[in-house]
Amino acid sequence: MITGAVVVTYNPLISDLTILIENIIETVKTVVIVDNGSKNINEVQNFIERYKSIHLMLLGENKGIGFAQNRGIEKVFSDEAVQGVVIFDHDSHPEPDMIQVLASEYERLIREGVKVGALGPVYVDPRTQNNYPISVFSGFSLKKKYPVAGISTPIPASFIIASGSLIPRGTYQDVGGMNEAFFIDYIDIEWGFRVQSKGYHLFACPFAKMYHQVGDSRLKVLGREISIHSPLRRYYLARNSVFMLKTNYINWRYKVREFFYSISRVFIFVALVDKKRTYLRYILRGWYDGLSGKTGPCTIV
Repeated sequence: MITGAVVVTYNPLISDLTILIENIIETVKTVVIVDNGSKNINEVQNFIERYKSIHLMLLGENKGIGFAQNRGIEKVFSDEAVQGVVIFDHDSHPEPDMIQVLASEYERLIREGVKVGALGPVYVDPRTQNNYPISVFSGFSLKKKYPVAGISTPIPASFIIASGSLIPRGTYQDVGGMNEAFFIDYIDIEWGFRVQSKGYHLFACPFAKMYHQVGDSRLKVLGREISIHSPLRRYYLARNSVFMLKTNYINWRYKVREFFYSISRVFIFVALVDKKRTYLRYILRGWYDGLSGKTGPCTIV
């Protein structure tokens, strides 16, 4: 399977970008870096001069992760020889063989007659070295599955994180790209539901690994870890949660769970963080904008 890669950058550390590019450059035909208005764009431009197979797209401003991903995917698939694209955030660190493992597992599943929507790796938190769980939605609950030692076959998943995921050309052409209106957050979850509504399946591959950080920090509450995001990210999480509730192909059981969890998480989260009024202001505005249908970037001053 011939693959290409899309890397979305936004004020990246060049050290992170170096690790990412060095670990994927030999396993893909082309890399498209889509920059979302980085302040250090000169550093990015100087960095990619050493690579011949990298194409840089400058958006000039932050137009959201979905917009950037779609423009990059379109560029990669403009080469008719490319059969799949792998998406990355600039701070993701895949193991050098990750893309090859994903491509190999995709081809094996296709031979078995499986309608593959996308495949993702197992994600490892670089701060704790712990694996993030694989999410499987069942009934009204989101079950967390952890890879078991010795198991190498792909594990069915309800959602996979966008960064590190392999999207086949056929899936993209049939289902479409990421929802640009969301700007950031819930984008991969919404896309996953849309993919599955068309009969495709999502998988996580235990032998494909990538180091990827979720949230600014994490706290343990009653044995469970909670991601601590900035107030701005909490705005998008609150607003896009409402968008998910309003989307017709989202599983109604998920909607029930999301409604109650969205509210309960706010009370727990605000109780644990500093700047409580700031967080509440952003969360409440997110809910309001979600109900009123406001999309795009946050406009809170």
